[in-house]
Amino acid sequence: MSPATLASNLATRVVPPATGRRTRRAAGRCAASVADAHVRRRRHPPVVPTTGSGDDDDDDSPVARSPVAPSRRNAILSAVVALAGAASAGAPASAGEVLKQLEDLLADAEAAIEADPENESLLGQRTFFENQLERVQANSTYLDRLRPKVASGDAGYLQRIVLTVDKDLFDDEVYFWKNAMGMRVTRERTGAEGLGGGRCVVFAYGQETLAADDGGKAGVELREASSPGKRNLGNGLDYVSVAVPYGIRVSRIYESGGELVYGFGYFDVRSPSGYAVRARVAARRDSAELVAVNVVDVKATERYYVETFGMVGRAPLDENGYAPKSPPGSRLLTFGDPKETMGLLLQPVAAKVDAGTELDVGDVYGGVVVVTNAQRMASLGGGSLPDGAGYRVTVEGYDAWESEVEAGGKTLDAKWNAPLGV
Repeated sequence: MSPATLASNLATRVVPPATGRRTRRAAGRCAASVADAHVRRRRHPPVVPTTGSGDDDDDDSPVARSPVAPSRRNAILSAVVALAGAASAGAPASAGEVLKQLEDLLADAEAAIEADPENESLLGQRTFFENQLERVQANSTYLDRLRPKVASGDAGYLQRIVLTVDKDLFDDEVYFWKNAMGMRVTRERTGAEGLGGGRCVVFAYGQETLAADDGGKAGVELREASSPGKRNLGNGLDYVSVAVPYGIRVSRIYESGGELVYGFGYFDVRSPSGYAVRARVAARRDSAELVAVNVVDVKATERYYVETFGMVGRAPLDENGYAPKSPPGSRLLTFGDPKETMGLLLQPVAAKVDAGTELDVGDVYGGVVVVTNAQRMASLGGGSLPDGAGYRVTVEGYDAWESEVEAGGKTLDAKWNAPLGV
């Protein structure tokens, strides 16, 4: 759990009724679910609003569940909000900062337990902070191995995927990724090549930077189409997979204009633009798991990514026993351990579409972004490269990317992560 999510789970959230286009579209897609969501909201009177990415009705942390006295609860919340500040709309946390503050929170809990050793609430808080500290320490160790390799060009880093959506659906897409999928806007991109003057934001399940001990979280870049008109989804992008440790907010899916197609053992979701997101409830170093695309020739496409970028190909993990297995012949490409980083899943298009149907990559999925050092980037030709399968790979230099991430975090407008807002 990121510090920002921890802060939100410690506070009670306001859930105002949805209005406007989202409600009308949701009613058209699933009136029963929206009605149920409204009933749930009426059961909980409005309270002081806070930012957040946890579930609307359930707080999963031991801290949130514990019957803490208001003064103690507020003290813990204030500490965690301060911890979350660097990981949300403000400046990114520096190396060691999150670990240090978690250690301080754990020390405070230990001191409180000495004074009241039978307090189950305090014992739960200690366990919670111990688990968070262990998670961040493991993440920091992983980044200590990865960062110098990426900076030197010895390894690449699959940093994010790119999606371009209709102008009139951009706000709904922001709402979907933030309020239904639990991501946070980490930066707003302006003036970058290929943006065409439209709005562009990056989402992640934590900090993007590799320089922070709680960073290294891959992102989803959402671009607003430069011209009006419906985008062609095509049949190339199969789904985006995320592993969310604390659940999916189903009512928010419908309010965004999305749709829940299936929800037993995993969630098969359609975004407001119609592309698929496959979500499961699971703990993972980075909740952004993989992007699955269909290709005509899996072997040739795998060879391109292996030879050009040094990615490693393997059979898909298919860890969720409830979700459909990847088609035979599929290959998962990653930089390193697939359980620690985002992957690219190549699937044979013949197994995913009707016989005789040709591959149509569409114009919603904009490919992946690979980060490496500037010299390695120049040797690859830099910029945007075709992968031979119909998709694009954008290559960014490590130092320039880190600078953009840092600057974007410092200047990010608070509106992007306002409660339930766009």
